[in-house]
Amino acid sequence: MSSHVYSGWMKRKTPLLLFLVLLLFQGCRSTESVSDTDYTTHIYYSIDDSVENDPSMAAYVLPYVKEMGKTMNRPLVVSRGAFERGKPEGALGNLTADIVRFRAMAELRKKVDVGILNNGGLRIPLPEGEINVGHIYELMPFENHIAVLEFTGDQLLSIADELAAVNGEAVSGIRFRIVDGRARDVLVDSMTVDPERTYLVATNNWMADGGGASSTLWEPVQRIDLNVLIRDAFIEYLNHREFIEPYIDQRIR
Repeated sequence: MSSHVYSGWMKRKTPLLLFLVLLLFQGCRSTESVSDTDYTTHIYYSIDDSVENDPSMAAYVLPYVKEMGKTMNRPLVVSRGAFERGKPEGALGNLTADIVRFRAMAELRKKVDVGILNNGGLRIPLPEGEINVGHIYELMPFENHIAVLEFTGDQLLSIADELAAVNGEAVSGIRFRIVDGRARDVLVDSMTVDPERTYLVATNNWMADGGGASSTLWEPVQRIDLNVLIRDAFIEYLNHREFIEPYIDQRIR
C-alpha cells in the first residue's frame, strides 16, 4: 500500500491494524497444515516482512482506511499543556481518575466518593494542542469498563496504604500523605475516613478483577459493573469541553 494511504493515526498503530491483519490472513497462502483428527484441520499462516504487498487487497481496504482515518482524526479538545503520568501524583492520572469518578456518579445518579486507576494502564501522555480520538485510543487501548465498588471505611484505609506502598496511583476524591510507605492523614471529601460507614470507589474492571497493587480492591462489600468503556468515558468527557489544562493539587504527596 502506498504511503499516502496511511494517515497519522495509522502510523500510531490504531485498532485498524488488527482489521488489516485479519484481511491479510485471508489473502495469504497456507504455510503449514496440522490435522488433529480426520475431521478437523487447522491452517496456520505466517505473517512477516516476506509477505509482499497485494495491490488488490490494498484497494479493497482503502475505503475502510479512509473512514477510520476520519474517525481517529476527529478533534475532541485543545489542551493548554501536556498531561503526563507522575508519582506520587501526575496531571494525567488526576484527569483520568476524575473522569471515571464523575462518569460513575452520572450513571448511578448518586455520589461516588473515590476514583482509582492504575498509572500503568495509561499508555501515552496527552500532548499540548489538539487532542483527537486517536490519542484516546492510544492512551486507553483496552476494552476496560467502569466498576463501582463499595468498601467499609477500614477497607478504604487499607486501600490507601496499598497505594502508598507503590508511591501512589491515579486517584480522585481522596487525599493522603505518604510517610515511610504508608498513607497518613487520609481524607475523603475533605473529611477523615469514618470506619463505620461505607464508601463507593470507581475503578476499572481490571483492578477490580485482581490486577494492580491493591488486593483490598478485590474484596468489595458490593460491586456494580457499569456498561461504560473507560475509553468512551474519556472521549465523551473531552468532547464536551473547549479546552483542558494540566493540574496538580497535592491529592497524594
